[in-house]
Amino acid sequence: MLGKIVCFDGGNYMHKAIFAFRNNYAVPASYTYMRMLIGDLKQIGFTPDDTVIIALDYGKSWRKDIDKNYKAQRKARREDQESPAWWAAMYEEFNKFIPKLEIALPWHFIKLFRIEADDIASLVCRMYPKNEVILLSGDRDWEMLLTFTNVKIFSPKAKKFKEVPNPMGVLLEKIHGDVSDNLLKVPSSELEFEIRKKIVNLLELPDEIEKPIKEALEKLTNKNLYLHKIPYNS
Repeated sequence: MLGKIVCFDGGNYMHKAIFAFRNNYAVPASYTYMRMLIGDLKQIGFTPDDTVIIALDYGKSWRKDIDKNYKAQRKARREDQESPAWWAAMYEEFNKFIPKLEIALPWHFIKLFRIEADDIASLVCRMYPKNEVILLSGDRDWEMLLTFTNVKIFSPKAKKFKEVPNPMGVLLEKIHGDVSDNLLKVPSSELEFEIRKKIVNLLELPDEIEKPIKEALEKLTNKNLYLHKIPYNS
């Protein structure tokens, strides 16, 4: 890899596009999704030498096997706003759209069963220590990855790079409790502390989780597409 490694939180961008569609049905979510991705690539100064990775969630997270409360509230919260059938239709639209992007674009869409985008971002940061790695996500969990000196995080909302004085403090904060992930109970024993740390720690993952991600990243190759023919202007 010659240039920067750019890693998007694909689910974060997808849900922003879907919620934008709820507010304006005249603009397809897939169109907004692409506008946001391309717009933020321009913001960070993308070049043809850079590698773009879209990290995607897929299936029931391995973390739910450790704590059934993990993100348990999110489905109900979504369905308070739209019906299960509506959400199923939106997800199906993206399930059909993303494979087409994989063929048409020089970007790499990584989706591995039971693995989250957070896990993919974790390995991206650690597997390319000699490259500048730029993460694009509004997820506070990712801020602990700024512990690695080659990593920057661009905020899709603020449209600027984040400044986090104490990235390790984010990990400790998440261990003590995380409302967004529905981890509400403060660990009261060493065992509970270690279990919670295993769930929220992105600086190190279980071997069985790291292995398939590492294998997927090692297989990435230049797609050699005709970049000059892609209409990047938006």
